[in-house]
Amino acid sequence: MLKINIVYLFLNQNNKAMIKLNLIFLFLTIGVFAQENKTDSSIRKQIEDYNANFAVALVENNKNTVLKSYTEQSVLMPEHSKQRVGKKTIAAFYEQWLSQAKVSSFQKSIVDLQNFGDYVLEIGNFTENLHLKDLKPYTYSGKYMVLWKKVSKNKMTIVAEIWGANSYFDDRFIPEIDDSDVPPIKEYTSSDKLISEVIKRNSSIKNLVQNRLGAEHAKMFMSDAMYLTYYTPILSGEKDITAYFTEHEKPGTLKIEQISIQTSGVIVAKKAIIEFGFYNVDWRDGTNHGNVKGKSINIWKRNDKGELMLFRQMVNHD
Repeated sequence: MLKINIVYLFLNQNNKAMIKLNLIFLFLTIGVFAQENKTDSSIRKQIEDYNANFAVALVENNKNTVLKSYTEQSVLMPEHSKQRVGKKTIAAFYEQWLSQAKVSSFQKSIVDLQNFGDYVLEIGNFTENLHLKDLKPYTYSGKYMVLWKKVSKNKMTIVAEIWGANSYFDDRFIPEIDDSDVPPIKEYTSSDKLISEVIKRNSSIKNLVQNRLGAEHAKMFMSDAMYLTYYTPILSGEKDITAYFTEHEKPGTLKIEQISIQTSGVIVAKKAIIEFGFYNVDWRDGTNHGNVKGKSINIWKRNDKGELMLFRQMVNHD
């Protein structure tokens, strides 16, 4: 009987110790989770404050505030205009925009925030009400992507920004930007294996587009991906992305005579690979033919098999 009591006491003490350890682990887990939520809410608050101040600055034509978060390395990818790098060329863009248009209101709504360690990716929708001289007021609406860099606890700067309309529109109603003095985009080259892997994936995409294999192109995206493309609302998830590419890149009379997909820059973040890209396409459909150029921000992640897959992507035309 004494032996049984000793064994029971030993087991009981062990159980108490185990329960205590489990409780400590639980409290630590809750603490880490709460801290992560606090960090994410703090980042969201910073971005929302910036967006609100930017909106006021556009309406008031306050260029200093408009340019506040851009740096000499910032990349701006406006719709129907060339990519610009650096605060000076970005300032020239907004100088033209605000000299031609009276902005009566501007609003951004955040749809998705991704924390990549030193970088944060913001995705959302925008609505800009503006009025060009001799034209009726116009509502320019679409989606956008902004890559932020954490400089300090309470400061972030814009690394890159891109936007585009949710449907095809007559661009007479937005400012006509003279970008003739904007230098051409230069291809980024590197012997780094990771960069070579990204370039190889782009080569695969090029072949799929040229051969009109849309359903296969869609398989380059992760199942929880987001795709932001020209004249289309945000596409979220495998079903929407597959449906888009299957229709958009289906076999038919449209032929891609030439296509190039190149890289202009890469950032290797803690939780993702961020690529800046640009493309040039010659197309023909019967007697109709043309050329389109554009740019993109591509967020790559690895799947369970270790393959690089597109996690977030946005493209627009020059």
